[in-house]
Amino acid sequence: MTLQTEDSSSLKRRLILRDSLTFLSLVLITVVLFLITFFLFRSFASHRLELGQRWSARGQAAINSGHPDQAIVALRTALSYVPGQRSYELLLAQALGDAGHTEESYNYFLGLWETEPGNGFINLRLARLAAKKSDVQTAINYYRAAIYGTWEGDGVLRRRDVRLELAQYLIAQHELGDARTELLVAAGNAPDDVPLFLTIAQLLEQANAPRDALNYYHKVLALEPKNPAALESAARLEYDSGHFDDAHRLMEQAMHEREADTANQETITPSDKEMLDNSARILALAPLKKLPNNERVTRILQAHALAKKRFDDCSAQVSSASGIATPLHDLTTKWASKDAASNRATLLNDPSQQDATMQLVFDTETQTSKVCGAPTGDDALLLQLAKFPKAMEP
Repeated sequence: MTLQTEDSSSLKRRLILRDSLTFLSLVLITVVLFLITFFLFRSFASHRLELGQRWSARGQAAINSGHPDQAIVALRTALSYVPGQRSYELLLAQALGDAGHTEESYNYFLGLWETEPGNGFINLRLARLAAKKSDVQTAINYYRAAIYGTWEGDGVLRRRDVRLELAQYLIAQHELGDARTELLVAAGNAPDDVPLFLTIAQLLEQANAPRDALNYYHKVLALEPKNPAALESAARLEYDSGHFDDAHRLMEQAMHEREADTANQETITPSDKEMLDNSARILALAPLKKLPNNERVTRILQAHALAKKRFDDCSAQVSSASGIATPLHDLTTKWASKDAASNRATLLNDPSQQDATMQLVFDTETQTSKVCGAPTGDDALLLQLAKFPKAMEP
């Protein structure tokens, strides 16, 4: 009986040991299989990530080299390996826009915008795409959102660049007042930088803000007194404002700098030379009030003679064409008055008569230009002076 009990106990121990070994073997096999599966999965995931990065890099290179169609294929492949990767989606949306798929790119960026409406880059791309679609107000809204959005890197510089781009867009849309405002804001936050000030000045000219433009050309000259582009542009604006003395000085200096700069192949244009000659001639013709009285009267009499000949020629032209001189009736009356017959002695002793004579000259050049066409020679210069009578004052 005792022997039988011992055999039974021994059998149970062997069964338990066998079952334990079997269980342990199964556990070990399971662990090994799990580790193998985990390793394979990680290896596969890592390989997919690597492929995604590789195709994304190809897409970025294609965009940079100006081949957006190739970039689209590469980036879509990258997203097939790494779905939902935002940086790849941004590049794909950009490539679509660069390739001319405006609507598709717009919708893609719009989807990205919904999850990140404050992203400066996304708003800028949406602004450009809206501009391509001729959706003016939407483009402006996105431009403004880009200005106040978040940017990676130098946000101040990027916002200023976007504001300048918005100003250019507003100029193209003939929204000149708004463009001027954007440019002045951009300039107000800008450091002393010659290329930037030149760009702002040129855009202000396009925005029909010549005084502001002239101010920034002078800022350039304060930093670089010999900058030919700023000298020429400032001279032109001074001339158009009736500041003929400043215009002549600046253009003369600009030409000197062009001639001295042998490394620069830019040459003096005929229009610059013409403006220099015209400003010099106007200064020689203008009866400036700072001149000695005798010289001023000499110039007034010279201008009077030029205007009288212009009036006579125009009157003859009108009379031969219509038989009557009605378009010049008022001017004819003025030339028949005693003021038109003032001599040198009278003018020397009567400053008010000097002013009256010059007003007759200016009226003549202005009215005859409307009736008989644009004058030439000294008459054209007197007409230019007539637009800015204050140029004769000290």
